Amino acid sequence: MKQLFTTFIVVFFLTVSAIAQPYGWTTQASGTTNNLNGVVFLNSSNGIIIGQSGIILTTTNGGTNWTTRNSGYPNHLFGLTFINSNTGWVVGDMGIILKTTNGGLNWVSQNSNTSSQLRAVNFVSSSTGFAVGWYGVALKTTNGGTNWTTLTTGITNNLNGVYFVNSQTGYIVGWYGTARKTTNGGTTWSASSSGTSNTLESIYFLNAQTGWFIGESGLVRKSTNGGTSWSSQSSGTGNWLTGLTTPLSNYCTIVGASGTIRITTNGGTNWYSQTSNTGSALNKISYSDTLNGWAVGDYGTIIHTSTSGWLLPPAPSLSGPSNNSTCVSVTPNLTWGNVFPPSCSYRLQVSLSSSFATALIDSNYIVSTNFNIPAGVLNYATTYYWRVTAKNIAGTGPWSGTRNFTTTNPTPSAPALVSPLNNSTGQPLNPLLNWDSVNYASTFRIRLSADSTFATSLIDTSGLTVTQFSVPQGILQLNHKYYWRVTASNSCVTSPWSQTWNFMSVVTGNGNAGIQLPDIFRLYQNFPNPFNPVTTIKFDLPKNETVRINIYDISGRLVDAPVNSEFKAGSYELKWNAQSYASGVYIYKIEAGEFSDIKRMILLK
Repeated sequence: MKQLFTTFIVVFFLTVSAIAQPYGWTTQASGTTNNLNGVVFLNSSNGIIIGQSGIILTTTNGGTNWTTRNSGYPNHLFGLTFINSNTGWVVGDMGIILKTTNGGLNWVSQNSNTSSQLRAVNFVSSSTGFAVGWYGVALKTTNGGTNWTTLTTGITNNLNGVYFVNSQTGYIVGWYGTARKTTNGGTTWSASSSGTSNTLESIYFLNAQTGWFIGESGLVRKSTNGGTSWSSQSSGTGNWLTGLTTPLSNYCTIVGASGTIRITTNGGTNWYSQTSNTGSALNKISYSDTLNGWAVGDYGTIIHTSTSGWLLPPAPSLSGPSNNSTCVSVTPNLTWGNVFPPSCSYRLQVSLSSSFATALIDSNYIVSTNFNIPAGVLNYATTYYWRVTAKNIAGTGPWSGTRNFTTTNPTPSAPALVSPLNNSTGQPLNPLLNWDSVNYASTFRIRLSADSTFATSLIDTSGLTVTQFSVPQGILQLNHKYYWRVTASNSCVTSPWSQTWNFMSVVTGNGNAGIQLPDIFRLYQNFPNPFNPVTTIKFDLPKNETVRINIYDISGRLVDAPVNSEFKAGSYELKWNAQSYASGVYIYKIEAGEFSDIKRMILLK
């Protein structure tokens, strides 16, 4: 069951892919092929590493160079801890315990009173410390290691990890899911249900309530109640995990077999991979600050990061508006995909040029994945180019691809209706509807209905390029009220509807109005004549009669039938709109009972 893998903790964000220094993790030359089992960095310059065959390495320049120190023993060393920049302890095979008081330059042996292999050591002060090892061995000192006493753990399973949150409360873990807790400085130990039979390698507590342990088969478990219960978390790997650290609240990094590095920034809800640039087992990890970290492992492996293990962020993926979009608002919301992990800020540029020689907008430190361009920056009907880059703890990544969009045209105002006047009467059955032109409008839409709500339409015509519309014959009926309205559009936007106007389509007259009635049937010459394009046709009825008026062109072809209805005796006028007809001679014929008559009129445009 002895295994050479190590667990590792980082600090800040999440993974991408590896490139050269200073981004991500890079290797350092250790000068040895021995397995390295422990590492502590006192600051960004000074660090200590221990390992196989009693090897101890120190550096004073952040790992650029490592110096071998004499431990005085050939035994394998496994556990390492420092209480301050000078004072630290090492434990290993055959119960060896070494202490330094000068930052690792020199080491002196302490009597452990055991020959068992010691795997881990933890001090809570310069005087009080604990060590654990094979066969359930647990040791305690209250005088800085001058004397070590054996604690009764009540187990014989091999122990791999120890961590005390204070001088009284501590935890030990080991083989077969062994987990124990003490609240009286190790005098007695109670079982803490780990929920697994896998080997547990390391344990670390952020505070009295929150801690993790890790181990075999990618095992990660977390407690938020001081070890009373442990909940499983998905590490995203099945590799053996051996080292962890939690330098910040909710941050934890773990390391293990095959160069595995996993990190969480949200208390373990999600674990993300980092690229270690090694296939060797990583055994332990140490951070001197939130940026600089070192992990050590088999075959003399040392890796270092100055960016919390993160690589430069990739180029963001632009979302909206889509490339070559048209009719985009002059205050658009530009969006892009989240670059994660780790968390990034973003820089956005907007320019009139695809080369971005000058930028209308150059905004840094955007913490969301969208940017709303304020009013007054962009113009109507103009093409703009935009791009985004992401920045994380490692630095600034490449620019995204460039997209462009064209802003919308101004919105036309609602057209003003001109004629026929609102509430007018006596309109022909083919009236000419007129309205004013509108700025920024290229086409118009007209609706005509017998219903003021326009639930149904007799006419709904769009794409008109002129400001008038002649209602075709056969649509309107006599003595009906009709409603109409118009809207204006351009290639992007449409105006509100105009006011709704109405008119009556009637033949005007004084039938049975209590005045003198005509004596005979009569059809009058139209007036004016010639006309363009509206003329009035007048006729008399001495008695009630069904009247039909037809209009023909000079060839005799029927072109319109504006009247076909019953009328009371009286005099009447019909307005005929010839807007849609060509210039020429037309014939109009009246039939009223047995009476008929024909006359000519001239349309002159």
